Amino acid sequence: MKTYSKSLILPLMFVLLAMGIPQELKQMNYLAYLKSDKSAWKKNVAFAMKLYQDQPSADTEFQLAFTEYGLLNVSMVDMDKKLFDSYVDECESRLEKLAAGKKYGADAKALLSGLYGYKIAHSPLKAMLLGSKSSGLLEQAMKQKPESPIVLKMYASNQYFTPAMWGGNKELALKAFEKSTQKLLGTELEKSWIHLDNLAWTGILQREMGDQVKAKATWKKALEIEPEFYWVSKSLLPSLN
Repeated sequence: MKTYSKSLILPLMFVLLAMGIPQELKQMNYLAYLKSDKSAWKKNVAFAMKLYQDQPSADTEFQLAFTEYGLLNVSMVDMDKKLFDSYVDECESRLEKLAAGKKYGADAKALLSGLYGYKIAHSPLKAMLLGSKSSGLLEQAMKQKPESPIVLKMYASNQYFTPAMWGGNKELALKAFEKSTQKLLGTELEKSWIHLDNLAWTGILQREMGDQVKAKATWKKALEIEPEFYWVSKSLLPSLN
């Protein structure tokens, strides 16, 4: 089982931990996402681990798992299997534990479904085993908490990345991304990294479905929220004709 080095924890993190401010972890994750900064994500996981160890609860454990998931997400940008393999097992075990609970059960199942999707991307032969498990977890999550922005986001991603012959549907994916974004407005997730990620993928789907006007409007909205969202400003927007 992986242990997290104390050397990864910045002095500032100890101050934040003493203050007990989970909002700071959210902001740290937001900045790490913006920069696709693997090193920052590692430090965030170490901080979240220390927070959980000092204040063990379902809340801090979910924040740890969600931070670990964010790190796994950034590892997919360049398919960094070494980084992925270093963190995936602990994140999976944590999400399995949370999935059995009441408070975060649905969100944990949805994230676990997404984690299985990442595993399949790294090892396509695992699709035969993990594909059905991933779909089953999403079905359960949607039944338990159909209005959850996290559940809707994971459902959208599943519909997008699953081939049509196996049940994927890009129109359903687009609707789910849009609904996820709508549902996180006014919540603590509104200023989180998944809001920006939702808008990026919404625009990608709109572009792929032939509506470049809507895609441009969606990405412009993302830049109004975060002008330093360089994935959108330097990659996605320039991809439009």
